[in-house]
Amino acid sequence: MLIGILGGAGIIGTRHPHKKVDMAHHVIAWPAPAGETASPDYTMTVDGTPVFVYQARVRAEILQHAGLWTHLVDPAGERASFAIFDQTAPVTITIHPTRHFSSAKILPIGAGITPEIVDGAIRITLPQPRHLTLTLDDSDVRPLHLFISAPERDIPSPHDPHVVYFGPGIHELDTLRVRNGQTVYLAGGAVVRAKLAPDAKGEYSEQWKVTFHNGAVFDLSDTSNVRICGRGILDAALVPHPGYTMLNITRAHNIVVEGIVLRDAANWNVIINHSYDVRVNNLRLISGRLNSDGINSVNSQRVQIRNCFVRNHDDSIAVKTTEPGLAAEDIDVEGCTIWNDWGYALGVTYETRAPIHRVRYHNCAIIFGRHWYLGVHVSDSALISDIAFTGIEIDELAHATRSMGAYAALAGAPQLLHMNITEDCWGHDHERGHIAQITLDGLAIYAPSFPASEINGFDPEHAIRNVVIRDVRWNGRPAPAGLKISHNAAVYGLQLE
Repeated sequence: MLIGILGGAGIIGTRHPHKKVDMAHHVIAWPAPAGETASPDYTMTVDGTPVFVYQARVRAEILQHAGLWTHLVDPAGERASFAIFDQTAPVTITIHPTRHFSSAKILPIGAGITPEIVDGAIRITLPQPRHLTLTLDDSDVRPLHLFISAPERDIPSPHDPHVVYFGPGIHELDTLRVRNGQTVYLAGGAVVRAKLAPDAKGEYSEQWKVTFHNGAVFDLSDTSNVRICGRGILDAALVPHPGYTMLNITRAHNIVVEGIVLRDAANWNVIINHSYDVRVNNLRLISGRLNSDGINSVNSQRVQIRNCFVRNHDDSIAVKTTEPGLAAEDIDVEGCTIWNDWGYALGVTYETRAPIHRVRYHNCAIIFGRHWYLGVHVSDSALISDIAFTGIEIDELAHATRSMGAYAALAGAPQLLHMNITEDCWGHDHERGHIAQITLDGLAIYAPSFPASEINGFDPEHAIRNVVIRDVRWNGRPAPAGLKISHNAAVYGLQLE
């Protein structure tokens, strides 16, 4: 049920975007709708124009119940702040934290942006748009994420019958079933709040001891030629975990997703499932509940993921094959910024029931990682081959917080690379798989200590073969000899260059 929509397409709220545009100062910003609570941690201006600072729940506490990991309905956790604006030329950003601080850092470190601190304010000069994060006193607690873009192009008309248009303000819906050829537009200043359908009962799982609410907020199943875009926010805080996927792209093709913000997902953020020719660009995710995987490409082909920001509480950008038969191939991830609060930041992970080939992660920055920065984790029977991680930056804050509640047992130092063939609760196949032709090239690591890596095959018949790791630098100098890699006897052809 979609509140306020006529015939499945049309105008949701008749107002045009009330954006603050100061072209003399090259800033495009949007007032937040009534009902949005401003962050208590920061205020900010860009070239003198006030920009609203939102807040989001992150790192919801995980509780152990009956031997399984699950959530409270409204779990305790932390909060982070974020701001959204577009810029047309170089700008000066002035940020006023509300707490005392001694130092400030802008991530990714490779962006080369040094903040200036004047009278308790932080000033940043930004020559061109990009996603940045401000941290105070080298701590990962209560950061400010800056979602900065070039101006929108091809903004759809709210009067186009093929457009579902969410204007500025608060909107509520349970599921929007998108149709072939439609554009769904969330204007700047729009917040679309998902909730369960009135008759939703869910399905209780004896295995996991939780009630699953299957479905999606935006359902793109069996569609083609669809575009999801804008500068608004899609929010799932009212959906219990484990609940709806934010964007379900299943058996679809020629799909474009760009520009919007996804906040507080109740399960996976984006699933690209049995689909092809999908482009995800400049999508911004910030989620704090477990299982809020970022962007998962599952049994899909020809997927491009560009210039996204992903902060989430499970694997951030991953490739999987949950079903046998249809290979995942030609997945290209470029220019993305990752803050990973759980699991793997980038890689091929867990469900691997069909072959996965030609996956490229390049020119990405991992600005926080809790467990594994890069990984190839195989727990089913398929061959995983031709996977490349190139030009990857990894930042590690000096005082990262790594224990909260039940996290304490999993609070070890994160690994650079975790590659293994194993059995686990996510696998379905009785046979183990294979890993071959893995490349890591041009890694820049900024960390107080060099992270270790672990590479383990299952047995000689289910082995890891031909792994090449070259040009790894640590704080601007060559990495330690051996790269602190441990491996077992089922690894063949490991080359460190």
